[in-house]
Parts: sequence; C-alpha cells; structure tokens
Amino acid sequence: MNARIEFFKNQIGKDKWAFDYPLMEWLKAQVLEADESHVKMQFTVEAYMLNPIGMLHGGVVATMLDELMGAAGFLLGRLTGYATINMNVDYLYPARLGEKITGEGRIIRAGKTVLHAESKLHNAGNRLLAKATSNLIATTTVLPI
Repeated sequence: MNARIEFFKNQIGKDKWAFDYPLMEWLKAQVLEADESHVKMQFTVEAYMLNPIGMLHGGVVATMLDELMGAAGFLLGRLTGYATINMNVDYLYPARLGEKITGEGRIIRAGKTVLHAESKLHNAGNRLLAKATSNLIATTTVLPI
C-alpha cells in the first residue's frame, strides 16, 4: 500500500484533515474509503453552500466532483500532482441544507501524463445527484506524500 492510501485511510472518520487543506474542511469532506485510484467521501450540505433558491450551488457540486477525481489521481501514488484540464458535469437532482452526500471518484485510464477520471454524487437514498468526467494532466509539482 502506498503512503497516500495509508494517509487517506487514516482520515476515515475524522472531521479535521491531517494536513493544511482548508477547501476539504470547507466542503465538510470525510473519507469513507480509499484505494489506489479510487476514493469515497461524504459531504454535508451547509448553509454557506446554498444558492439563493436553497439548493446546493452548482459551483460547489462541481468542486466536490473535481476534488473526488483529484483525490483518486493522488491515490495513484505518483510523484507529481495533477491539474484538471477539462471537466464535464451533469446536474441531475438538487441537494438541500443538512443533506449528507456520498461521492466517489475513480481513475478510468492512467496514461503517462494524462489521467481520465469520473466522479459521482449520491444522496442518502442513493439517488444520483450529479456526475462528472475529467482529464487531468501531470504537473511539474512534486508532492510531499
């Protein structure tokens, strides 16, 4: 098991991230499962995440989906980081204040420099709320873990 999978598995059940990444705390992200190229997380919809009509804002949904795919790429254990070069999002159903959302991200194809990924968000009733696909490109940034 690579060190990144161990790190994510150590995050299971924790509210506070073990490294300084305020976005994950802002998203109320909690790790549920982690394996090479796959992650499952839970998010809690907070008032500051809502749009003016009381639904989870589409930009926040896209951020959750993007973070899931980025985390799946991180779990490959490669030396470099990856940056999103495109992303397609389908918004299917709304989420509202207080809902717990489960998200999964996975790498579909891991090339030398480009990853193809997908992610999905479900509500507590297992209704598919949104899904995304993305391509991520290797950066020159070497990651510490």
